[in-house]
Amino acid sequence: MDYKVEFKDSFLDDLELIVRGIAGENAEAARRLGEMIVGTCEALEFFPERHPRVRQRPLLRRFIVGRHYKVFYRIRNDSKTVEILRCRDGRRGTEPTIE
Repeated sequence: MDYKVEFKDSFLDDLELIVRGIAGENAEAARRLGEMIVGTCEALEFFPERHPRVRQRPLLRRFIVGRHYKVFYRIRNDSKTVEILRCRDGRRGTEPTIE
């Protein structure tokens, strides 16, 4: 393990909203999506630089899960930490506010 993956409250809030929204129609699909997003985030402990930088915010990176869900994160090389910041449904058309 090279980096520690840290889930920020903003990400956890976003993920909860996404999963709850889907669970109203299909609880199993919501569970699978939540697990896929978290699992993909946890895999960033190895080679977190694999995903592209956000053009407008070069200190941030992002990847897409399940065709629609954008996950934004930041690499802290000094502490060997990957901070998972936000998760958004890309169909919403707006980028999240990231501190």
